[in-house]
Amino acid sequence: MEAVVFKQTGEPNDVLACAEIPAPVPHDEDVLVKVTARPIHPADLAFIRGQYRLKPSFPQVAGLEGVGVIIAGPPTSPLFAPGQRVAFRCPGTWAEIVRVPQDRLISVPSDIPDAIACQISLNPLTAVGLLEEAAVNQGDWLLLTAAASTVSNLIASIAHSRGVKVIGLARDAARAPAIRSRADHIVSVDDPNLAAALTSLSAGRGIEALLDSVGGPILPKLFSTLSAGARVVAYGVQDREPAAVTNAMLIYSNLIWKGFGIDRWLAQISPTERARIIDELWSMIRAKTLDLPVATTFPLWQFNEALAANGEAGRNGKVLLVS
Repeated sequence: MEAVVFKQTGEPNDVLACAEIPAPVPHDEDVLVKVTARPIHPADLAFIRGQYRLKPSFPQVAGLEGVGVIIAGPPTSPLFAPGQRVAFRCPGTWAEIVRVPQDRLISVPSDIPDAIACQISLNPLTAVGLLEEAAVNQGDWLLLTAAASTVSNLIASIAHSRGVKVIGLARDAARAPAIRSRADHIVSVDDPNLAAALTSLSAGRGIEALLDSVGGPILPKLFSTLSAGARVVAYGVQDREPAAVTNAMLIYSNLIWKGFGIDRWLAQISPTERARIIDELWSMIRAKTLDLPVATTFPLWQFNEALAANGEAGRNGKVLLVS
């Protein structure tokens, strides 16, 4: 079986190789999936470098998300059978065949192409989970850092469908007017009057939630714009510098500041709720109110070219590895 394997941490192009490895065999309640498409995420690169919350077990097949067709599994499974198309999130997707626990599988409707389905298990579910944790309601204001990111755009799209208004923050002041974002307003983090600008946009009522994938020294300025009782949810670490946040900032405004991980959130919701959310996402994709663009595709064995394309500036959409 062909797979993209890495043997030690480091830069991706230094440690990845296409290799023949033994195909996995069915085990307990797992299924075998022949993978047809895989998106490249920042999390994939962090996983390869040993910087992700999931740690590799060397030698490790790369990849964390994909879509494919079940080729083998438990004969008594009432939900998943050979021949069924499924999306999933599981380490080792940059291989021809991967073994996936049944509770990680999502049934893919026949009208959803692989290029879209392979992206459903991570970013869209993360966006929904973050909005649920933010506890925003119709008419509320939501603030997003890294406004041009994939997850921020998905959050904004889903927020709009719920009547939530969105302000996005951009790193580069010069790019702020033209940035690709679905937020209602874009504000530059370089604005010397950042707090006043945010307060003005929210009509003085304050911002009910902040979803933050950056962190770092900018946080105290953002905290001052939040309304009493607002929630701050951290889900990324783009800036590893510390944030000078004092207890007083949290106490006097009764702020709730917490971290978010998709696996823990999914474990806390019921199977019925998970199915409802996935159906909502499929419906939004069909209605074209939720966009999962693809920049370009490469065959699995051209992973080096795919990684280079993934690093290009101005890319709009995911780079996919296909079989």
